Amino acid sequence: AVGICGRDEQPDPSGDEGKHRLRRCGDMENINEMKINKLPAKTWYWLRMNDTALNWNPDMAGCSVKIDGGKEADKQASDFDGIETGAGRDADVLFAQQAAGSVLVADETNKGQTVHVLINGTGANGSSGYVYVQADAGSDMTVIETFGENAEGGSLAFRTRFNIEKDAHIRLVQIFMQDENTTILNDVGSECAENGQFDVLQIFIGKGNLYNGVRTELIGKRASTNMDIGYLGQKKQVIDINLVVNHIGKKTNCSIQVDGTLKDAAQKIFRGSIDFKTGSSDSKGAETENVLLLGDDVVNKTIPLILCAEENVEGSHGATIGELDEDTLFYFASRGIDMETAEDMMTKGKMEVLYRKIQDEDTEKLVEKQLAEVMEYDRQEL
Repeated sequence: AVGICGRDEQPDPSGDEGKHRLRRCGDMENINEMKINKLPAKTWYWLRMNDTALNWNPDMAGCSVKIDGGKEADKQASDFDGIETGAGRDADVLFAQQAAGSVLVADETNKGQTVHVLINGTGANGSSGYVYVQADAGSDMTVIETFGENAEGGSLAFRTRFNIEKDAHIRLVQIFMQDENTTILNDVGSECAENGQFDVLQIFIGKGNLYNGVRTELIGKRASTNMDIGYLGQKKQVIDINLVVNHIGKKTNCSIQVDGTLKDAAQKIFRGSIDFKTGSSDSKGAETENVLLLGDDVVNKTIPLILCAEENVEGSHGATIGELDEDTLFYFASRGIDMETAEDMMTKGKMEVLYRKIQDEDTEKLVEKQLAEVMEYDRQEL
């Protein structure tokens, strides 16, 4: 199923204009074209929605990765090479050389710990980094990654991988707060063993472009994942999201909920794929996206996709896309609230529901402050 909504068609993020925006400073001869955020099954090829073509210079420095908490693991980054990610294998080149990062372990000694990771770009020529986590059996950890500003602009590629063993629980919170001159490629991958649980909360309140891929392999029996994603796209931002959940074990479960607002001439594509593999009987998967359109030139593309090679499963998907209805506007107007204020209230309300789920007071305050700044930034002329 494909939902496309936009009144004045804008260039696709994978087209020439999208590529041009990613060409920052640096040696143009080193620019490589990658195909990222690929759908597991090609469809609607003429709309250029199966993947995203991205020009990126792989000759980057390591980004700044500051970790508060956590415990170093007895593993190397290469031990996680077999874990597939949402952006895909084409993105491997960005993390092959100078990427900066750490490998952490969640075990009995730090059960219930929250680890804070602050990520910043380090230059106009681009930078990359990673954090990988080995979640031992029965462990429980929250990882909060905050993507801050890069004063010199440029591009930032960051990869997070998790190996989640039996009965382990990992919660990943990612907050994107980059400035208007920074483009982020965020790449996440996880594997869940029996009863393993991977929860994801992503909040995009940055001013620059975002390319976001998340892939989860539910390998063991009763493995599960829950994803909550919120975004605010404004001005000429590009937001490109690809979520892939592979149900492999029996009685696995996934839930995907995406809520966003698009304003001005923002462009967004959401690919959400739930794949029931052979052997995943008695598994369940559901995905929903709600999109509020507040600009005449916005472009929204929504692809909720369910693939099935197993009979005894339950899968559902849906999308709600539209403007504020007349009844809602009348309700606000009858209380002396103009349209712009009403739109701001609805936008803030959608995001507030999400950031209250962070369960970390300092991070919630940071997000609240950033959201106010971004909404004020949007009021400035394009």
